Amino acid sequence: MLDGITGTIAIGVMVASAVVGDRASKKREKAFWERYGSFEGFRGQVDEEKIQRVRREQGDVASIKLVRQTYPYVSLLLAKRYVEELPA
Repeated sequence: MLDGITGTIAIGVMVASAVVGDRASKKREKAFWERYGSFEGFRGQVDEEKIQRVRREQGDVASIKLVRQTYPYVSLLLAKRYVEELPA
């Protein structure tokens, strides 16, 4: 009996987390487009030298993390795209 209740609670928590995560994602996406207008608009505002330096010294993951920390409206996918498209 307890396993059924625990399972139901776990499913409820997972569904609630998914809904909250989806709302946050949509909110971040809307804020990104309002702030930058496009990926190119975002790219024009990034301190490219700083990101490239971190990429050279610490790697892609650290530079993607820095993009996300510095520009909180940028999704993980766009931060990754930005770093991958940087000139070598």
